[in-house]
Amino acid sequence: MRLHCLTLRNFRGVKDRSVRLPALGTTVVVGDNEVGKSSLVEAFGLIFKLPDDSKSTQIREIQPVGQDVGPEVTVELTLGGRELTYTKRWLKNRSTELTIVEPDGRRQSWTGREAHNEAERLFHEHVDPVLWQTLMVSQGQSLVLPTPADAEPLITAVTAESGTPVDGASMPLVTAVEHEYLRYWTRGGRATGDFARSEKAVAAAELTAAQAMKAMEEVQQDIRRAERLALDLSDVDSRLTDHLKSVEELRERKKATDEILLRRDAVRHRAETAQARLVNHTRTRVERERLLDEVERFAKTDAELAKRRTDAETVAKTAAETVHAAEAALAEVVELKDARRTDVQEAERRVSELVDRAELDRLLGQQAELVDVRARIAAAGTILDRIKVDDALVSALEDARAKVVEARAALAAGVPEVSVRRLGAEPVELSGTGVDPLPSELGFDESAELLVSGELVIGVPGQVEVTVRAGGEAATLRSRVDEAVRREKDLLKKAGVKDLAAARELLRKADTASAELQEARRTERSLTAGGDLGERIAVLTARLGPEEPAEVPNQQPAVEGVPGQMSLFEEFASPHDTLFEGFELPVGEPDDLAGAQRALEEARAELASVERLLSDAEFAAAQARKAADEDRSEAQNARARSELAGERLAAAVEALDAARAALDDEAVSAAEIEAKAEAEAVLEELTAVQEQVDAAGADQVAGALADALAVATRLQGERDTLRDALRTTEGRLEQSGRDGLATRRDVAELELAAVRSEHESLRRRAEAARRVHETLSRHRAEAQTKYSEPLQSRIEALGRSVYGPSFRVWLDDDLAVAERELDGVRLRVDALSTGAQEQLAIITRLAISHLVSTGEGSVPVIFDDALGWSDKARLRDMGALLGRAGDHGQIIILTCMPDRYEYVPRATFIKLES
Repeated sequence: MRLHCLTLRNFRGVKDRSVRLPALGTTVVVGDNEVGKSSLVEAFGLIFKLPDDSKSTQIREIQPVGQDVGPEVTVELTLGGRELTYTKRWLKNRSTELTIVEPDGRRQSWTGREAHNEAERLFHEHVDPVLWQTLMVSQGQSLVLPTPADAEPLITAVTAESGTPVDGASMPLVTAVEHEYLRYWTRGGRATGDFARSEKAVAAAELTAAQAMKAMEEVQQDIRRAERLALDLSDVDSRLTDHLKSVEELRERKKATDEILLRRDAVRHRAETAQARLVNHTRTRVERERLLDEVERFAKTDAELAKRRTDAETVAKTAAETVHAAEAALAEVVELKDARRTDVQEAERRVSELVDRAELDRLLGQQAELVDVRARIAAAGTILDRIKVDDALVSALEDARAKVVEARAALAAGVPEVSVRRLGAEPVELSGTGVDPLPSELGFDESAELLVSGELVIGVPGQVEVTVRAGGEAATLRSRVDEAVRREKDLLKKAGVKDLAAARELLRKADTASAELQEARRTERSLTAGGDLGERIAVLTARLGPEEPAEVPNQQPAVEGVPGQMSLFEEFASPHDTLFEGFELPVGEPDDLAGAQRALEEARAELASVERLLSDAEFAAAQARKAADEDRSEAQNARARSELAGERLAAAVEALDAARAALDDEAVSAAEIEAKAEAEAVLEELTAVQEQVDAAGADQVAGALADALAVATRLQGERDTLRDALRTTEGRLEQSGRDGLATRRDVAELELAAVRSEHESLRRRAEAARRVHETLSRHRAEAQTKYSEPLQSRIEALGRSVYGPSFRVWLDDDLAVAERELDGVRLRVDALSTGAQEQLAIITRLAISHLVSTGEGSVPVIFDDALGWSDKARLRDMGALLGRAGDHGQIIILTCMPDRYEYVPRATFIKLES
C-alpha cells in the first residue's frame, strides 16, 4: 500500500487541507502544535473503519465544535496494484464514493454502503492489521518496541529470505488450532466455554447429590433426637413434681416465722432512732467544746497581732525618712551628671568637626587621585585600541613563519640549484619562471645562486643559450612556498606590522598596557568603594557649615616609588600629548584634633566618674525604697491580720452566745447522758429478739424458699424447651416423609452420573486440543528461531550505521528485541535510556519495512512526533538512516520540530500552515 494524497475538510480544527505524499522516499510533514498533523493519521483510520451513517462518539469528536458541518476525508492510494480514490463525509449530507482504476486501465465506481464494504474488503485483503499497527507510530508511542510475530507479511518475507518453511504450520492452520484451543482453554491455560460450563455443571450436580445425601442423614439424626428428647422430657417432669412438694413445705415454715421477724424489725427501728438521737447530742457537745476553744484561741491571737501591728508601723515610718534622704542625694548627683554630659557633648562636637574636616581633606585628595587614575585608564584603553595583535594572531604568525621556512627548505631540497658566474666581457642574461631570486643580468665577475622550480634560461647574446627545467614536483613545492608566504603576508597585514618580531613587540606592549589598565581599574574601584566622592564631599561641606572647603588642586605630580605608574604612557605618548598634565596633590593644613580628643577623653573620664557616683546613689535610693516598701507592706499585712483576728474573735463570741441562748452547757451534757441510757436499753431488747429469730431459723427460711422457687422455674423452663424441641423434630420428620427425600437422592445420583459422563467426553477433546496446540506452538517456536535470523540481521545492519560495528540484538519468541549489546555491554531493552529505546524501536520498524517492502502486503511507515529523546550526534545518524530507509519504501514523519530531521538526506519537507 502507498499513500498519495490525503484531503481533510471540517475535520476537528482543519477547515480544508490537502497533503500530497511521494510514493517512495522519506517525507517530513512539518506543522505547529494543533495544526492538524495527527489528524491526518486519524482520518485515514476512520475512513476505512466507520461508515458514513455511524453514530460513534469518534465521529462526534472530529466535528468542529459549534459548527453544523459534516467532517469529510478523501484519500488517494495504491492498494494491491489498484489506484483508489475514496471519499467519505459523516453527519451532515452523508456520502461515500469509491473509484478504482485497475492495472489494465479499467475504472469502477461505487457509492454509499457498497463503496464502504468494497473499500473495507480491499483494505483487509491487502493490509495486514498487525503490520499496519506495528509500522504506524502514534504520538507518544515512539518508545513502544514492536512485537510483529503475528504479522503474516513479515513471516512470509523472513521465511522466503531464510529459505526455511514453517513445517506446515501455515497461518490458517495456526488460526484453526488456536480457535479450537480457545474453545476449551484461555490463553493462560484455564478452562473456558463449554468445558468450563461442564466443570461447573459437574460441581453443581455433585453439590445437589451431596445435599440430598445430607438431607437423608439429617432425617436419621432427627429420629434419634426425637427419641432422646422424649426420654429427657419424662425425666424432667418427674424431678419437677418432687421439687414442687419441697417448695410447699418451705412456704409453711416461712408463715410461722414471719411474726418473729416483724417484731425484730420494730425493735431494730427503735434502736436506730435512739442511736441517731445519741449521735445528735454527742455532736452538739463536741460543737460546744469547739466554740469555747475558738474563743480562747482567737482572743490570744488578737492580742499578739495588735502588738506586731504597732511595731511594724514604727519601722515603716523610719524607712520612709531614709528614702527621702537618699532621693535628695540622688537629685544632686543627677544635676552633676547633666553638667558633665554637656561638657562631653561639646567635646564630641569639636572632635567630630575636626574629624569631618580631616575626612574632607582626605576625600579631596582621593578625588584628585581618581581623576589621575581615570586619565590612566583612558590612555591605556586608547593604546589597547590601537594594537591589533593578540596571542592568537602571534601564534598564527609563528605557525605561518614556520610553514614558510619548512616550504622553502623543502623547495631547496626538491629543486635544482644553479650557480651562474660571469667570467668575460660579454653580458650574461637571465630569464625564466619559478626562479627565486632572478636578476635580469650579471655584472663582471658577479655570480648568483638560483633555485629553479620552473624554467631558467641563461644566455650570452649571439653565443650561447642554456635552459634549465625543474622536475614534476617543483611546481607543487613552489606553490606551497607561495601559499605560505601569502599566508604570512596576510597575517602581517592584519596585525599592521612588518615582521614577526614587530608583532611580538606589540604583543608585549599590549600585555603591559593591559596590566597597567587592570591596576588602574583596581585603584579606581578602591577609591570609589565607599560611594560617590563628590556626594560625600558635599555632605561633609554641608555638615561643617559656612566655611569654604579647600579647592581641588588642578595639578598632581607623579607619585614617586609606584612601579610603572607612567612608564607605559611615556613609552607610547607623543611629545605633544597633554592628556596627563595638570594634576597635583593637595597639601593638608595642621589642626588641633589631638588636643580636642584629649579634652574629650578627660570629659568622658569625669562623666564616667559621675556616672559611677550616680550608680551608687541610685543603688542606695533603690535599696532604701525597697526596704521602705517591704516595711510598709509588712505594716499593712500586720494591720490586716490584726483586723481579721478581731473579726474572727467577735464572730466566735457571737456564735457561742447564740448556742448558749438555745441550750446552756450543763443541759447539753445532761441530754447526751439521757440519750446514751435510752440507746443501751433498746439494744438489750434487740439482742433478746435476735436470739429468738436465730433459734427459729427465720432468716434461712426465706433464702431457702427463694432458691427453691428459682430451681422450680428453671426446671419448668427446661421442660418447656424439651417439649418445643420434640414438637419441632416431629414436625420435620413429618415434612420429610411428605417431601420424598429418598427419591430426590436417587434422582441426584443419576443426574451426577450423566453430567460426569458428558464432562469426561469434553475433557478428552479439550486435552487433545491442548496437546495439539502445545505441539504446534513448540514447532512454531523452533521455526521462529530459524526465520528470526533475517530480521535480526536486518536490525543489526541498520543499527551498526548508527552505533558502530559492536551493535548486536537478540529477539524473543514474538520477534521483539529483548536485549542489546554495545561495546561488549549486553543489557535488557527496559534497562536502556529513553533515547536508546526510542532509537531501537525506530530501527526495528525500518528493518520490518525493508523486509516487506517488495511484497504486496507492504505499508507505509508513519512516525508521529519521534526522536524527542536523542542528542545531536544521534539525530545526525538517525537522520541518515531514515534517508536511506526511504530508498526502499514510503516513510512519513509528522513533527513540529523540523530541526530534528535536518540531517535526513533527500527528504521531502511539507509545511502545514495554520
